[in-house]
Amino acid sequence: MAPTDSDDINVIDEDLIQSSLVDLSADPSNTTQPLSALVSQATSLRLSFKNIKKIDNLQGFNNLTTLCLDNNVIDKIGQITHLTNLKWLDLSFNNISVIEGLEKLTQLTDLTLFNNKIEQIGGLDQCTELQCLSLGNNKIANLDVCQYLRKFRQLRLVNLEGNPVFKEAEYKMMLLAYLPNIKYLDYALIYESDVATAREQYQDELQEAEENEVVESEKAKRDAQAAALTALLEAANLGVIQTIFDDFFAEDTEHAKLQHLPSINEHVDTLRNSIDQLSETFKVAGLALQEAKDTEIAKFEAALGKMRSADAETSVGLIEDFSRQKKRVFREISTAENPDRSLALPLTEKLDDLYDKLMDLEMQQVQKFEEMLGDFEEEYMTLKGQCGELTQNYFKSLQEAEENYFNNVTALANELLEKAGKEELDMSTLSEEATNLLVDRDTLMASISGSHDIHVTKGFNAETQCEEREKTRFIKAVGGYQEDARERNRARIMEIYQYIQESKSDINKIIEEEAPDDDEYDDM
Repeated sequence: MAPTDSDDINVIDEDLIQSSLVDLSADPSNTTQPLSALVSQATSLRLSFKNIKKIDNLQGFNNLTTLCLDNNVIDKIGQITHLTNLKWLDLSFNNISVIEGLEKLTQLTDLTLFNNKIEQIGGLDQCTELQCLSLGNNKIANLDVCQYLRKFRQLRLVNLEGNPVFKEAEYKMMLLAYLPNIKYLDYALIYESDVATAREQYQDELQEAEENEVVESEKAKRDAQAAALTALLEAANLGVIQTIFDDFFAEDTEHAKLQHLPSINEHVDTLRNSIDQLSETFKVAGLALQEAKDTEIAKFEAALGKMRSADAETSVGLIEDFSRQKKRVFREISTAENPDRSLALPLTEKLDDLYDKLMDLEMQQVQKFEEMLGDFEEEYMTLKGQCGELTQNYFKSLQEAEENYFNNVTALANELLEKAGKEELDMSTLSEEATNLLVDRDTLMASISGSHDIHVTKGFNAETQCEEREKTRFIKAVGGYQEDARERNRARIMEIYQYIQESKSDINKIIEEEAPDDDEYDDM
């Protein structure tokens, strides 16, 4: 039974988590670990009957696969989007009215929201792996749930008993018809004969639903392909080709007037075809150059990784060699009846030598990195130059195509004006907007020039943006490697320094452990 509103309301605090993790721990020794360690290792968390009102403080539970928050007073699902490994979520016997906050829980297979205040099923679109869904004892009243749940092809168990919809005469047969893969409905086993009867009863509705699903599936596939193409073009700084034609005419108020001229759409279509052809050529060449850039990046990163791996192996070898010497000397001192602690003195000199070798190795690595980065930068600059030349040629060709369009529209306008002047044009067949244009040559030509200027400006701005993006990406790529190298170098120098200091401390301790006291010698 769920807690009443009169009960004390708790939050998910550290003590509550600690006690719950202890209860769940199969290994008693785990209780001695820090809470942060328990949290990061936990795969299951049960907080049932804790009078919890708000879901919070679950940061760090990244490996959680099971979360039970049943029998509390939670009124909103929230702050669990980071639990992306969650497979089982129990929120039954709470006060939840809306299914939400589950978008990132794509691995969820079992969800129970039994005995809440939910009126509609939704918010589960990304939970495509759902196998068990319990929504009994809620306020769901609409049979539209059948169409919504149909998309979850992994569903094997559905429970809606105790909802108003459960009392509908068509409830069971409609669910069986629309959800042919479920094995249990309201915890009762489904028989194949019942499913066959239900599908026959709703065959017309199912046929329509299946046709709609095919259409939606094809649309989703096209959308995914379009999104993938957009991402590919953006990565190669070619995104402009998807919008350049529309950009030419967007906010072109002059073309809004000119579009009423007879036959002008033929010239618009010619411009569109020209731009499409130019863009396709630009795309093919641009993607080839992007592939070449990706290859150079991969080669540089592979060479850099190989160099750093080799240097790391050398560093480890130097440190291990010194550590073996130190252990041997320490063992000799600690096991001797009358230890000669002066045996540890040479270790200090060897440690200084180790420090010099490690620092020299690090400085050599910095120099090698700079040389490698310089070579990479030179190769990348060559490709960047080729991209710049390709971009300039593309926009130059666009400008020529626009110039042809401008000349063709101007010729069309002159032809129409001449015919109108000679009364060879049947003005009654023209729209009012076209007629108004053809009675004033200056206004018509001004509109054509104005439209042309807008297109030229749009092309110039687009070219500038492409050039700036290419420049920014180059600076970011090279600068990113430089900053990463600086951070790595600083961290490595600090590691070396700390290791040397700790080793010196160890050596000094064993040397000074039984060193004679100066005052003792003074008394002799």
